[in-house]
Amino acid sequence: MEEKGKGLAMQFEIALFASTSSSKDGIQAEWYTIKVPDKECFPPSSNVVTTILKPLRPFSEVKLAWADREHAVIGSRLYSLGDMNPDSEPHADLTTPEFDRFLKVHRFDLSTPDDGWKPVATMTFPKRFEPPCLVLDDKLYVLGGFASDRYSKEVEAKGYGWMEVYDPVLNTWEPLPNPPLEFGFPLCVPLPVYYAALDSKKQILVAQNEGARYKATFYVYHVIDRCWTVLEPPGRELRPHYPDPVLGRRSVVVDNTIYWGFVLDGYVFVQSFNIDTDLYFHGSLDTQLFFRDSEFEFLGCPMLPLLHLADQRFCLFLFTLVDKMEYAGMVFLNCIVLDISLNQFKDEGKQQSKVEFDECYKYNFMGDSSKQLNISLVSVQRYSLRNMFWLYDALLLDRPTYMPMKKKPKLSHETSLMIKDN
Repeated sequence: MEEKGKGLAMQFEIALFASTSSSKDGIQAEWYTIKVPDKECFPPSSNVVTTILKPLRPFSEVKLAWADREHAVIGSRLYSLGDMNPDSEPHADLTTPEFDRFLKVHRFDLSTPDDGWKPVATMTFPKRFEPPCLVLDDKLYVLGGFASDRYSKEVEAKGYGWMEVYDPVLNTWEPLPNPPLEFGFPLCVPLPVYYAALDSKKQILVAQNEGARYKATFYVYHVIDRCWTVLEPPGRELRPHYPDPVLGRRSVVVDNTIYWGFVLDGYVFVQSFNIDTDLYFHGSLDTQLFFRDSEFEFLGCPMLPLLHLADQRFCLFLFTLVDKMEYAGMVFLNCIVLDISLNQFKDEGKQQSKVEFDECYKYNFMGDSSKQLNISLVSVQRYSLRNMFWLYDALLLDRPTYMPMKKKPKLSHETSLMIKDN
């Protein structure tokens, strides 16, 4: 997206995890990839929406007993974790051999797709359900996820194992020291409020509710020193009423600022929290900038976390349905690329308008007009779906490429682009 060298632009590849059908034997799970921007698309522009009519085709299809929602990327490999709850009873007539996946972590090498999904070494404490995971220095970290306290008692007694790290080179798991006692026990509950990898500091950040619903303490695991500390000050304010449908999912961190975002009630909402200054920022963008007439959000699929592309470029996904004109009844998957920047001094000293005040009150931003995010629309890639699927996860692959810049066409609200099916 940002230029690198004369005439070159960065291109990103995103993997999408979805299911197309379900039955007593499990679900049909599929993986797709898209490129942002697509090499066939016009250069991004603030008022160009591109409809790509080339159908999305999966690069992997597999039968699963459960729709995984925890994944990670290391190099060319995708990792999938946490299928079934160990305490749940399988369907009596469940015959799929994939049912035992809930005790395993699987990986898929995008450089050798014909090999399919292969199990890696089993975790030291494998009975976890959808454990939060993140990547730091090309190693995979798994946090908690114990289905009940009977699985976490051994971990508590030994003083290690709540978090484990996987080394893909050695194909080994290593249990790590548990958080301090004040973190909260039993370790099976609850899910962290936020969790993120602080790459520059070689740290893992985990925010846990501190009794009161509106406060959380941030715990820091120091990878090099292999110890936990509390981020001062403890008992930081939360924004619990902010309607975050992806609460507890992995967070995006840029320059020690946590970002999360989603689409709701016709707006793109983004909120951020600066770890160092303990300040929240917020902003919104009207979807009418890129919606057609009679187009609306298609609800039902899980909302996915915000993805960070590079610098201040982010993207998120949204299903929309059109019930008018030549697109009547069609469902579209929208990849929305945004530029999000902090502006701590925006409108400082200026009285808040009624619209700004109502927005802050409605969504409980608990902020003021001097702490806002600048959000602008970069582009929207819209994919026509011939077969509807449920989208469960999206991950940025570690394979950015560079491509020649094209001349900009005349600007219009939307460009429909037919890409021939390969």
